[in-house]
Amino acid sequence: MGHLAMTKRDKALQGIQQDPELSDSSKHTYAQCLMAMTAKLGQPISEVAMQPMTILPSIKKQYPEVATQKNMVTAVLAALRRMPAMKQQHRQALAIWLQASKELEVQQQARLKGNEPSATQQRGYVDFKEVIKVRTTVAKGSRQRFLLAFYTMIPPLRCGLNRVALLQCPASAATISPDEVDAVRENNFLCLSADRKKPAILVLREFKIANSAGIWRRTLPMNLTQELWTSLQAEPHSCSSWLLASLSTGGPDTMQAALATCVLSCLCTTKKSKV
Repeated sequence: MGHLAMTKRDKALQGIQQDPELSDSSKHTYAQCLMAMTAKLGQPISEVAMQPMTILPSIKKQYPEVATQKNMVTAVLAALRRMPAMKQQHRQALAIWLQASKELEVQQQARLKGNEPSATQQRGYVDFKEVIKVRTTVAKGSRQRFLLAFYTMIPPLRCGLNRVALLQCPASAATISPDEVDAVRENNFLCLSADRKKPAILVLREFKIANSAGIWRRTLPMNLTQELWTSLQAEPHSCSSWLLASLSTGGPDTMQAALATCVLSCLCTTKKSKV
């Protein structure tokens, strides 16, 4: 992963990017936050970090989300700790930033414990019943309906569907054995029975909480299995070996975020039509 460009005088940012103990993702995240701050204020991070009483109100005003505020403060702390000379004035600034970080952490944890949605989540909230209504109005076999079916007919998954191999089993998919599961090359796959009256089975071995949850194996409800068959018949991915296939290459679709946006556009269109 490449690092963002930096000015020659920003020694603190150089210190972050040259620290072997930081991961590339952390370096990239810190650099993004710090470069955004310096671009906004027109000052190098070494100067920004020394003005917590001025910069903190600016951060809170510009970024209403507590999580984003916390990310910005954490990035400044990372820079301060890597400044070439930690003089007394640096220590004073560091103490103020540390206190701000602690206060933001308390706010963040309180929101998480209360399961309170963020402002962004509140703005994007769509009632589940509304999603179901939209699903029934979208054309059968369309990709939008297919995705909405997977989002609503089974419990939420902490796994993208963009790389799920699509296999066809000669017998009932529900009878697939552990040995047969182990023999499948792809970590995540969906097995369709040759008999279309029998349900499909979804097996996930690679997802966000796989280390603690283990293999996720579920027999899909028949209504979802039928939605899948209809989609396979209607869309070009019917000849592909992937659950979500790229319409241009036939390979696994890496654009699930764009597809999700397409689904959300269905919701927005429905809402507007009611106004």
